[in-house]
Amino acid sequence: MRHAPLAMLGAGVAVVLIGCAVLAFAVNDYLGNPLAVSSTAGLRVFRSPDGSLGSYDFFRPGPGVTLITAGGVLMFASLFLLAVLWRGKAVSGRGWRSRIR
Repeated sequence: MRHAPLAMLGAGVAVVLIGCAVLAFAVNDYLGNPLAVSSTAGLRVFRSPDGSLGSYDFFRPGPGVTLITAGGVLMFASLFLLAVLWRGKAVSGRGWRSRIR
């Protein structure tokens, strides 16, 4: 019965890692391809490390944030199920009631 929540936990971690990779790729692609400077675009102009000028359109993160959120929900749900299904260590043997009181 505990295999399903553990599988959900693994899937949640995997989805979060994939989402982080997608988001990192989107940021790298965004910063690696500046737009040509245009006086009519109304965008701020930045100086690149190599000395050239460039401007950037607004950043759109894409599906990375959605994947990270979905993975977080999966991880939370699996941890909740594991907490519900968890059974404490059984107390047995002689005199266990006297140790409780």
